Amino acid sequence: MPIVRIEALAQPEIDLERVLGSLCTELAALLGERPEGTWATWETLEHYVEGAQGPAAQPRSTHPPLVTVTAFEGRPPEQVAAMLSLVADVLARELSLEPGNVFVTYEEARRGRLYTGGQVVE
Repeated sequence: MPIVRIEALAQPEIDLERVLGSLCTELAALLGERPEGTWATWETLEHYVEGAQGPAAQPRSTHPPLVTVTAFEGRPPEQVAAMLSLVADVLARELSLEPGNVFVTYEEARRGRLYTGGQVVE
């Protein structure tokens, strides 16, 4: 159940649905899961500055997309690292960014603190 939330500047001439679909499919494959169980959202940021620099559209080498991956607790550290790297690599490739120009964090959804499917997951 990974959920990938992306906040980024406007992307010139990019099919975001295709990008999100590629991300979900590749992440699910890494985890050996069905793509329908991996979700991704995109929010375009109007204002995003690094210091005093605030471009209107995505530069290749600065202002990385800000990404949060949320998944159920208990994954081994190696799998978490692989997920973070894959998300960064796919987004850099799909958005034509310089390698490494994606900022990704990981959050665990803890049992008893998550509601889905009509119930609190224990």
